[in-house]
Amino acid sequence: MDKSTTLDYINQMVPTEESLTDVKPLMQKIHNEILRVDAKILAVVRQQSNSGTKAKEDLAAARQDVEELMYKIREIKTKAEQSETMVQEMSRH
Repeated sequence: MDKSTTLDYINQMVPTEESLTDVKPLMQKIHNEILRVDAKILAVVRQQSNSGTKAKEDLAAARQDVEELMYKIREIKTKAEQSETMVQEMSRH
């Protein structure tokens, strides 16, 4: 908040000297605003934390999927080599 915005806010909250006679309602209003902003900040931080956790979980799942795919490719390659060997042996006879 810049200086002019802060001053405008204070002038809006306390427009006259007479309004300073009972500051309790104003202090309560400011306190409630602080609680509201704190709650918003906490919600955003939690959401960001959850997003990071979700991203890590997604990355781990993707890595697992890639490992499984690589294993299946190796299996297929091995079976293809075995089949080729069998065909070559049959062709020799």
